[in-house]
Formats: sequence, structure tokens, C-alpha cells
Amino acid sequence: MKKIIFILIFAVIGFQFFTTEQVGAPDLPQQLSLASYSNSNGDLVLVNRDIALQNEPGNLATIPDDIAKNVIVNSEYFLEEQAIAPLKQLFDAAANDGIEHFIINSAYRSGKLQKQLFEQIGADYALPAGYSEHQTGLSIDIGSTVGKMENVAEGKWMEEHAAEFGYILRYPKHKVDITGIEYEPWHFRYIGLPHSVMMKEHDFVFEEYIAYLKEKQFYKMKLDNTTYFVHYTDNKTSVNTLESNNIKVSGDNVSGYIITSVLEEI
Repeated sequence: MKKIIFILIFAVIGFQFFTTEQVGAPDLPQQLSLASYSNSNGDLVLVNRDIALQNEPGNLATIPDDIAKNVIVNSEYFLEEQAIAPLKQLFDAAANDGIEHFIINSAYRSGKLQKQLFEQIGADYALPAGYSEHQTGLSIDIGSTVGKMENVAEGKWMEEHAAEFGYILRYPKHKVDITGIEYEPWHFRYIGLPHSVMMKEHDFVFEEYIAYLKEKQFYKMKLDNTTYFVHYTDNKTSVNTLESNNIKVSGDNVSGYIITSVLEEI
């Protein structure tokens, strides 16, 4: 009898969680002007073989060579500044799990460098200048010093846990038909929370996630003690959203904006 009651309670809770994302639009009392934002800037800009980067990154910072004890940084690499602190948290968490043999192999690439790489290795493993995520300053190639990422603990840990820190495995093996890029177990893209966790839970690649946002328009997610409200709009002038003092706006580099509001932090 107790087992049956537990199953029923679990089913009700699960249903409520599911319907939280499906209910009608909530009241959105706060008006936010989009006049100062660009559709082609932000952590959620989509760049692929069909969608070109419109703007060069404007907030690049050097990845510290001592970012973490379990990673080798043997060259000067750059990322957008907001992606570096989560990267350190990621490496520190991996170290706590006994994962010790990371190496950074690439991060931001200029258009000139991307052109050279494309000419060297071809279209299956690189994109032409202007169409590579590395030019956004939000992507990083992370390897292992003990083997290929698809075969070692570093790769397995990253695939399982990167989303907890705002990073996604950009080109998974089972989504080549969507991304158009062969499996790259070393290539991770920063998109921030809660987007990375939402993608992980739904097994989305970035293209699928943007399509999902356009269709659903909004969702709410609680991670630990923080509640996020994510809202998509194709309005170019303003948007109504939930009351919050912590709002981030990113263009999708296609036709709209993604507004991420932090509603509750304890």
C-alpha cells in the first residue's frame, strides 16, 4: 500500500513539473526596452554553417594559466570574460571528482586563423571564417593528456557535468544530421544557466533549443535555490517580462531575443 501511495505522489509531482512549462503565459508586468540590445550579440547567439557571426566579441579575456590544478594551459587563449569563472568552477568540480588530466587546445579564433584551419582540415571538422563558434569567444576545445576525449574519464565527465556550469557539448555524435558537424567530444560552448541544463534535460543541440524557445515562448526552471524565467520574443523594440532586478538579454543571431530573469536567489 505504501509503495502504491509513493508512486501516486511521484506521478502527481512529475505531472506538475511538466505542466509548469506548458501552462498559459503568466502576467508580465515589467516592460523592458530592447533599444540598446543587438540581435547579434549575447551568450545565446547561434552560429553554424548556415548562420554567420555578425559581430566580433567585445569582452575577451585571457584564460589564466593557473585557472585550475587539473588543467594545462600552455598557450595564450581567450574567452569572453563571463565564461571564464564558470570554466574554473567546472574544472574545480572535476578535480573534486578525481578528474585530473585536462588540457586546453583552442578557444577564441580570429577570422584569419579560422580561415587557415578550414583550409587545413576541411569542412567535416571546421567551418569557414565567419561561421565558426570559435569566433564568438564562447567556445573552447578541451582535451585530455592521457587519451582521446571519447575514450577517457575527462571526456565522459565533461559530457555528463558541463551543463551544470553553463557549458554544452556542441557537436554530439547522435545529432550530426542537425549540427552538420562530425562528433567533437572536445568542443564545448558556453551559453549559461539555465539554458545548458534545459538542453541537457531535453537532449537538445543548440539549433533544437532555439527552435524550442521560438515555439514555447517561455519556461521557468529552478536550479538549487535560484529560479529562472526564460522568455523568447521577436519584438525588436520592447518586451514585457516578470519583475526582476537581474535580467540578461541575448540575441539569437536569427530573428529574436532571449530574456533570462533571475526571480529568486537564497
